[in-house]
Amino acid sequence: MKISTLRNLFHTQLSPLYKEREIDEIFFIYIKDKYDVEKHCYFLNPEGEWRMENGEWRMDLEKLSQGCPIQYVIGKSTFYDLELNVNPSVLIPRPETEELVQMILRGSDVARNVATKILDLATGSGVIAIALAKNIKNTTVWATDISKEALKIAKKNAKDNNVEIKFLHHDILKDNICSLPNNIDIIVSNPPYIPQRERVHLHTNVADNEPCIALFVPDENPLIFYNAIAKIAKILLREGGVLYFETHEKFHFELSAMLTETGFKELELWNDMNGKPRFVSCKKL
Repeated sequence: MKISTLRNLFHTQLSPLYKEREIDEIFFIYIKDKYDVEKHCYFLNPEGEWRMENGEWRMDLEKLSQGCPIQYVIGKSTFYDLELNVNPSVLIPRPETEELVQMILRGSDVARNVATKILDLATGSGVIAIALAKNIKNTTVWATDISKEALKIAKKNAKDNNVEIKFLHHDILKDNICSLPNNIDIIVSNPPYIPQRERVHLHTNVADNEPCIALFVPDENPLIFYNAIAKIAKILLREGGVLYFETHEKFHFELSAMLTETGFKELELWNDMNGKPRFVSCKKL
């Protein structure tokens, strides 16, 4: 089959779900993973004949046409120049979360290469913990999640990326914190924060495929995880330790007020690459 023919098939079947640019993004990710064809190579020879197993690409295209994200179809995603395994038990890493990692890496203690203890709460596929462990030489990292399936993926990702992380099964809302490390320098979390009422506004590839437990919170209590994590951080952070959050743009300032009331100091609010309120950092002082 000509690879340009496959591209046309992608556009035909995926046009009800995605814009043309998004379909091309999916297509080029797919051919790179399945046939090791780079985007520029395609444009150099779009009419080239490629050996393709009909059964595989037809099944994959059918999954995509049903809204399954390309990352789940190929079983991997990239984050901060790392290749990570993903499946429907974990969220697909977002570019905004890479900005959160950059913020932490610019922190004073990290920049000075001071020995650092980091705790990542609600780690999912382990993206934040692994990126930090990979980029900070003098650090010890712990990561927790309520999902045992997510922890399996996170452990595999850590092993594949040659970093050592101590993974712990823990429910932020229910479990005792005795199993968690203390005197921590940095606590970071990108917890569930999308109110249930917003589910109808999400693309089907998110709402119907990514794990609900990692996405949604009750409409009447959207800060439920932030409140719990703030209380945990007040106990486990060392004096001068920093708490970092990724947040929902609508609750950015409400979260900041809660952190101030909880006793955190030196709050900093950050916008993401799209100019939306997205990140908060504060210190235990």
